Amino acid sequence: MKKLLFITWNITSGYGTEKSLADVLNLLDKYKYDISILPLFKTSDVHVYNSNIKILDALIDSTKEGYNEKESLDYYYKLLVSPLLFNKLINEKYDCVIACNHSAPSYFASYLNCTTKIIWIRGDMRELDYSWLNKDSKEYLQIKQEHEMQASVLKRFDSIVVISDVVEKSLSELFGITENVVKISNSVNQEKIQILSNEKINIPDKMLFTSVARLDFNKNQMLLLKAAKELKLYRDDFMIYLLGDGNYKSVLQKYIEDNELTTNVKILGYVENPYPYIKNSTATILTSLSEGFSLALVESVLLNTPIISTDVGVAKELIEKYNCGNIINFDEKELFGILFWYLDNPYRYNGVFNIGDEYDLMTEVKKTELIIDNTIQKTSNTKYIKLPYPEITIDYSELNELKIPTDYIYVLRIIKNGIPYEYLINRKSGNDKLIVFNNGAVAGGNVDVPIFQRHSWSHMLKTSSIFCMDPTLYVNGYLQVAWGVGKNKNYYLENSSLILKQLIEKMKIQLKNTVIYGTSAGGYLSVIMGIYLRGSSVVVDNSQFDISNWIVKEAFETVVSLCFDDDKPFIKYKERFNVVDAFERNNYVPKLYIHANLCSHADNSTQIVPLLERMERMKDISDFNNIKIILRYEPEKGHDGLNVQDIIKFLYKVLEDA
Repeated sequence: MKKLLFITWNITSGYGTEKSLADVLNLLDKYKYDISILPLFKTSDVHVYNSNIKILDALIDSTKEGYNEKESLDYYYKLLVSPLLFNKLINEKYDCVIACNHSAPSYFASYLNCTTKIIWIRGDMRELDYSWLNKDSKEYLQIKQEHEMQASVLKRFDSIVVISDVVEKSLSELFGITENVVKISNSVNQEKIQILSNEKINIPDKMLFTSVARLDFNKNQMLLLKAAKELKLYRDDFMIYLLGDGNYKSVLQKYIEDNELTTNVKILGYVENPYPYIKNSTATILTSLSEGFSLALVESVLLNTPIISTDVGVAKELIEKYNCGNIINFDEKELFGILFWYLDNPYRYNGVFNIGDEYDLMTEVKKTELIIDNTIQKTSNTKYIKLPYPEITIDYSELNELKIPTDYIYVLRIIKNGIPYEYLINRKSGNDKLIVFNNGAVAGGNVDVPIFQRHSWSHMLKTSSIFCMDPTLYVNGYLQVAWGVGKNKNYYLENSSLILKQLIEKMKIQLKNTVIYGTSAGGYLSVIMGIYLRGSSVVVDNSQFDISNWIVKEAFETVVSLCFDDDKPFIKYKERFNVVDAFERNNYVPKLYIHANLCSHADNSTQIVPLLERMERMKDISDFNNIKIILRYEPEKGHDGLNVQDIIKFLYKVLEDA
């Protein structure tokens, strides 16, 4: 039996995401899956999940006696920035964790030490599009930072499920993600809805239009009310029912009363069975600013009721496939015209839309089980395996006797005080230049073999090359990035650099003919390594310089928690966490080339700018080499580095100028 954990915003009964999730999970095979749900918020004791599904305690439970909103939110935000604390809270081990939306559910899901992760994006990600905002505004910086956080988190999921073409398109346009994406449309229980739609209700003697949605800013019911105000000037033979509840109810009710619409618009509140209203309506109306899907539209078409909708969620898909309604802009006069047209043509869409089983609940259940099973299978087959290179393992005491062969690529493992320091070495004859590579983050973690990113480059380089493994990644089998910090007093990056220095001497290559290269976390490793390999040059791209200020806070906190018994090692061992402290401790700044993309807030605002500010206050350093910063403007690449051809060309140029 596979243990699954679903992380969602809320499990309270409703019309949208909560209802859709419950419908699917209740039908998953209970003999095949052991299902738990972690709701981030609990606002009611009412839910519709089967008894076999375990509901974990919500992070914020406003139904608790003595609930304190401030204390609860403080606790929530503390968990949101502390992966270790969250892992301690969720002390069960799961075969697969499923984030039931982007934003917070995906952040929490990414924290958990679990081999398989799926994100089920059920909302419109266009809310993270900052490109249209004023660059000088606070909102621009906030949304941009959220976008970069989400971009980083998305990389940690093995499969991405989207619920509509709109979501898939926004995922591609905003994040450039097109791989490992599967579309599974939200669904409805067709048989159940048909039965429920036959319930007797009081139908007004006017033509009925129905809107089924929460009453809030995003659902934008005010657009409908403004159109109704305009329509009232010409017609009185219409009635609009708003089914739903929310924080905009009083605002909408006031507008209805102030504009004398009480005989034409009624707020019915949350109605457990909305289907008779939909079935007996002239059309169902959705005016949302954004939607990931919108079940209400599918349910309407299933009941052969036309839809009038803004271009959100599944609206355009339905209308193009089934000719079942109208797409509108955010314009009350346009909506007024459509409503007026329906009043004059009540039978324009009379008939059956033949929606088929594409949006049937069992279709979604089968597809959901398939993506879970396939992803678990995929991740179990893709655990890191050893690269196909010969390996030599020696003790550090044997290093003096070591001879390094030429034109032979192999893994050298040197054991020092029980720690393996591993290097992929390719000493090419007839060339006295060397490029040293350091790893960035390792997606997924769970590393138990040496990882040498870019190892295939060794075959295309005309120089010799050494690829370095950070043994800190082996700590607890969980870390995805470790910055070489080591374990307590044992500084692995320092040890690795000093061993590497000896290896370079044995290769008969001078340090002035050596360049060290890395991106992101690998850039940080390279800068520190350059301190120990005095005389070498260092080239980094979108690098970290102060890991305590890295935008992915949980990565830093996890390293601190797992690698140190001291809870504040960044004070005791500050030179391991900030390159400026390392410069000062060693009285040396290496020859350094910093490449950076101006379009990456994560690198510029949190790393390069603070680096320059710190260096202004840096203590006198007698052995200082110049630092060159090369800025580029690539909006589409963000944190991603230069392409392989450009960076190799630059590395060659640095070696030629040495």
